[in-house]
Amino acid sequence: MYARSDAGYVGRALPSAEQQLAINGLVWGFAEEIGSPAYWAAQAWMWEVEAPSHYKLGRSLEEELIACLLGGYGIPAEVGLAAYERVRTVNAEDPHRLLDEEVVLGLLKDPLELNGRPVRYRFAKQKSAFLAGSMRELRNLDQCAPDRELRNALTALPGIGPKTASWIVRNWRDSDCVAILDTHVLRAGRVLTIFPEGKSVERHYFELEEAFLDFAEAISVKASVLDSVVWMNMRQMPAAILRKLVDPSAEVFRCSIEPVQLDL
Repeated sequence: MYARSDAGYVGRALPSAEQQLAINGLVWGFAEEIGSPAYWAAQAWMWEVEAPSHYKLGRSLEEELIACLLGGYGIPAEVGLAAYERVRTVNAEDPHRLLDEEVVLGLLKDPLELNGRPVRYRFAKQKSAFLAGSMRELRNLDQCAPDRELRNALTALPGIGPKTASWIVRNWRDSDCVAILDTHVLRAGRVLTIFPEGKSVERHYFELEEAFLDFAEAISVKASVLDSVVWMNMRQMPAAILRKLVDPSAEVFRCSIEPVQLDL
């Protein structure tokens, strides 16, 4: 396989399609086979060749917490980032203001400007309570703790579960010891069969995380890169391909093609 870099084209050899991985009886498959181990290894490698990863959104752990807590489920990435920029500006001027839930609520309730149009931030009241509470309690955490210990400590803060805590630590530390598991990563893991049916991120986060980290190691990819690549691929994948990927028996294309006379 080949990728284009600033220095020109570079190549990488992958194992044969029939070669087994060290986990779960999986075989590598082909790099062009969407959803296969080889596909994810190739996508991650090309991602790093073409655009080395830089995850930090903030200049401190506090700012990283703000960014990740204001994003996530139900919040489009662009809206979350716009809210983050507004809140971060206030935090830079006077961090004590974000300890007040009403102040944060006012910041989130005012419409955000996105691509020249006003957009409202969803869950403003809930997120303002979470953010103010988390900013108050963050001061009591050992910010120098190892990656997983810091992640686990962050889950004790208001509104921060394993996914958001992992997101914060991955971004701030560029950590490969944690994984950000959302619906996109969960779906890809089910296709790979590394995630057992019946296991959910709500109830089995750490068990699924171990399986994901083991898979990343088996294909020699940094976990911090892999979860980003899977997330980006799965969220942008056309619905028809996604249906076929999840259910190979699904009928993907339903269209009538008429013969066309071409004048060449």
